[in-house]
Amino acid sequence: MDIDKLIQEIEENTLLHVKDAAAMSAIKGNIKSLKKAYKRLEFRLKRTIHDKQVTTNVLRNTISELEIKSENLEFQKKLTEQQARFKEELFTNVSHELRTPLHGILGMSHLLENTDLDKIQKNYVDITKGSANNLLVIINDILSLSQINAGKAKLLQEPFSTNKFFNDLVGILDFKAKKKDLNLIFVKPPNFPKFIEGDRTRLYQILLNLLNNALKFTNKGHVSLNVFILKQTKETIDVQFDVADTGIGMEKEKFASIFESFTQVHQDTNHIYEGAGLGLNIVKKLLNLMGGSIEVDSTPNKGTTFSVKLSFDLPDTKQIEAHISTESDIVILPHWQYKKMLMIEDNPANVVYAKGVFADWGIQLDVAESLAEGASMVIEKQYDCILSDVKLPDGNGLEFIANLRKTHNALNQHTPVIVLTASANEKEASYSKSIKIQSYIGKPFPPELLVSELKKILDNPIKKEKKRFTKTETSLQYEEAYFYQLQKVFKNKNKAKVEMLDIFLRQIPIALIEMETTLKQKNIDDFHFQAHRIKSTINIIGLPKLLPIITKIDDFCYKKINLEQVPVLFEQFKKQAQIDTQIAMNERENLMTPMN
Repeated sequence: MDIDKLIQEIEENTLLHVKDAAAMSAIKGNIKSLKKAYKRLEFRLKRTIHDKQVTTNVLRNTISELEIKSENLEFQKKLTEQQARFKEELFTNVSHELRTPLHGILGMSHLLENTDLDKIQKNYVDITKGSANNLLVIINDILSLSQINAGKAKLLQEPFSTNKFFNDLVGILDFKAKKKDLNLIFVKPPNFPKFIEGDRTRLYQILLNLLNNALKFTNKGHVSLNVFILKQTKETIDVQFDVADTGIGMEKEKFASIFESFTQVHQDTNHIYEGAGLGLNIVKKLLNLMGGSIEVDSTPNKGTTFSVKLSFDLPDTKQIEAHISTESDIVILPHWQYKKMLMIEDNPANVVYAKGVFADWGIQLDVAESLAEGASMVIEKQYDCILSDVKLPDGNGLEFIANLRKTHNALNQHTPVIVLTASANEKEASYSKSIKIQSYIGKPFPPELLVSELKKILDNPIKKEKKRFTKTETSLQYEEAYFYQLQKVFKNKNKAKVEMLDIFLRQIPIALIEMETTLKQKNIDDFHFQAHRIKSTINIIGLPKLLPIITKIDDFCYKKINLEQVPVLFEQFKKQAQIDTQIAMNERENLMTPMN
């Protein structure tokens, strides 16, 4: 309806009926006001409609923009997920492709090292091993960084021997230091705890990275590790590790950048430094993970000092005893030669390496070069352990084992399995556990690691029973000729026998001194630790008069019984050790004669 017409009709009708001039004037005034009010209302209504349209348009545009942004975010999310999957697959594939040939190089180097070599050949082998180990460090750094960034790095909380920890560090770095004619110095306070609790592997990785870095950038002088106790209670200890060198140093403005990924602050065009520039970045991230800190102080051409601060728990006596009793000494046990092993592996270098190592250990090893071949072999023979690769020409080793586990009443349904894979990753390791695979080892691996895992598997029933020899069993066990174990394990391999005798001849005088010292101090735990270690060497050598004495000492100290007899037994052990040392030296001479 037209409002203007309506008002005009009202005005005309009103004027027809109203004759009074004053009333007429008032009505005209009211109608005029009504017209003005209507105009204002009309204006406001139009503006409101306009504003509504503007608002609607703005909302439509905003919603459209949000939809576009949402689509972009969804696309970015999918792209990020694809990149993450690609990255994970890339790391896995690169790891596998690098580790497989690297395992062959290190394996062949290990076998070659155990043959008769002249000085030049031995130097070549050392260089090959050194180069391969440098490459392995880089690969492990890349994979460690990937794990940490993905939040998959886990910390262990276990007791470990500090003496063995520092000895292992020295052992791995000493050759490199001597090669550069550098002094390698380790200093720790005499009251430093013999056992602390934490993640040994991560601490080892941190200090090894820092010490390797120091050796890399130092050409004369020394590299040192100084250990300080900052604070100690009954339950915890705060420790500072200072890694110092007399190397090339660096300027202060470079301090902040050295902990970044793929960064090397030394860009010397005349010298190429090994490594991917990941070591310090990993150190920093591991310390963040462990709640520690790191500081650096350096002066160009004078040297650098990295100071690491970490806190550890202190294990109680029971935890230390449990650790000692379960600690695996890396020795090949004589009864292993009766065990039957199957390896499923298609890489010829890995097969040769495995056959050589197992032959050295006197262990029977069957090899299947495909899953099909392995499937027929597990039907025909009962094995004590199966070692399998994951990526094989005709399928996946993990799925093969999973199916074997599901096959009821199969001959090897419950046979222990060790997975040996170049594509080691967290996802596979987790899946391995779910299908009851006992051990998952990444290639390349040192023989000692495989021995350690085999010991857990092959000796598991003995550990469960906690069996101790009775008097009758003891007499049967030790009524053997001298070096019976040595002969069983190494047969006609005189060089290996000589090496084992050398180990015994090096260890026994140190063990006697340590045992005597700890016994005088009435420190039964440390005394037991030394006795337990030397017992394994005596057992593998085969010393029938010395072994019963040390076994009894180990037994009494472990159970904390008949401790008053321990000093008497130790005196017997010392006397017999002198006799057996001479016998071992004579045997070594006899073995050396045909070797010359």
